[in-house]
Amino acid sequence: MSNLITTDTQTQEIDSELIELFEIEMPDGTELYVHPGLDSDLTTVQLKSITAPTSGDYTVNTYIAMPMMIDGLDVQADGASNRPSLTVANVGTIFSSQLSDFKNDDLIGKRIRRRRTLRKYLVGESADTGSTVASIEFPRQDYIIDRIGSENNISITFEVATPFDLEGIKLPRRVVVGKYCSWKYQGHDNGIGGGCTWKLTGGVNFKGSDGNIYTHNAYFDVNDSPLIKSSPLPAGIAAHSTSTAYTETSYVTTDSGTRYWLCVIANTNKTPSDSSEFWKEAFLWTEWAVGSHALGARVRYQSKTIWKCLVAHTATLGNDIKPSDKSVYWIREDVCGKTINSCKCRYGFIPAAATGSNLAPSGNKNSAARLPFGGFPGTLKF
Repeated sequence: MSNLITTDTQTQEIDSELIELFEIEMPDGTELYVHPGLDSDLTTVQLKSITAPTSGDYTVNTYIAMPMMIDGLDVQADGASNRPSLTVANVGTIFSSQLSDFKNDDLIGKRIRRRRTLRKYLVGESADTGSTVASIEFPRQDYIIDRIGSENNISITFEVATPFDLEGIKLPRRVVVGKYCSWKYQGHDNGIGGGCTWKLTGGVNFKGSDGNIYTHNAYFDVNDSPLIKSSPLPAGIAAHSTSTAYTETSYVTTDSGTRYWLCVIANTNKTPSDSSEFWKEAFLWTEWAVGSHALGARVRYQSKTIWKCLVAHTATLGNDIKPSDKSVYWIREDVCGKTINSCKCRYGFIPAAATGSNLAPSGNKNSAARLPFGGFPGTLKF
């Protein structure tokens, strides 16, 4: 804390009011700069931040005025750490408009920095330090957004915690994380350990309605879209019809048969689209072979995982350009989204038909399946 602001405090300086500023980390790595507003108006204010202490570089951050408050900041010498709450007004979608394409849930696990200074030390005010690099302010306070306490069209309340209250804590031999799984995908089969035992082949056994055990290969991409074998396609697949009643075992095509969709919520007259909650797009794969591979084509290599073509090419016997993690022609497509829904898609796999092997997945999940999900979904609101 600057000696100047210490002096102001000791002498009970009253000609400058205390200003609170907040810097919220966004999911894309950028920062959202906001403040509760001044007594007289809701104009923006500016304060400097050092970007390179050794060279003396700094930037000027502009803070948008927004109705907000933080409480529960009492410091305790013992017992559990306090859990402050940050409440932001959302009348007329003031806050949501600043989030752009992100949702409130996307802020869970992100950092909030609280900065405090006197109004006279803001950029352009009477005691602005001008070319001086260091900003004059009280010690900064960092918090981590732990969960959403409440959410409505009037306000959003975020419950926050101090970083040492969340980071690196083990219960036991487990690191506390929120929202995302901490296990290495297919770590057991890759020989790197961890709690994820999902096989490289996506192999899963399921008991059919006739009592027999059938083996299937369940593959999904990072968005939990099913990756299904192009031949044979799911039984009864046809062009989508607005007059047909579909169930969670239904697959349809659109766009003249070029796109495939799985029904995840039973419906009638709900057209498949990227934004539809009733349908999930499915992608076809074939076995890798020597020959031409188009951009975006999906293949299975060595009867294991699925790969997506990044560069159209022709593989020959002398130059077969096989899929691998180091190839510029291919990228792995069977990737876990690291969410609890990604875990359900795999460990809760149900085939679209009652009997038979190597069938595509149903839109339903086995809710009784035990998941090795490595995170703590309880940090999200229910």
